[in-house]
Amino acid sequence: MDDLAGSFFNTDEFGEEVTLIRGGNSYAMKGLYDSPEVVNESVGEVAAIAHAPRLFVRISDLPDSKPRKMDVFTLGKTPFHPAMKLSAIDFVSEKDGVVVYRLEETK
Repeated sequence: MDDLAGSFFNTDEFGEEVTLIRGGNSYAMKGLYDSPEVVNESVGEVAAIAHAPRLFVRISDLPDSKPRKMDVFTLGKTPFHPAMKLSAIDFVSEKDGVVVYRLEETK
């Protein structure tokens, strides 16, 4: 976890400040946002697989150390993406103490 905090979650490296909104409360934390760019093409009758944006956060930064579906995150504008609000549609808790949220953009 120290290696992840020192590089991937470090805002001077790859990480960024994100805000979790849950139950009317806001929680600031560091995360790593990833939005795979995939061109929607189809080959014959088979459509390309859709790839959802992901957010990696430390489980210890979450309230009660528990991820939830429908968690809402706000991200500020960076050189890599605009400011946005995202809702968790699913998540996976990794063994290294990281939660990977699969997200969709909300209004």
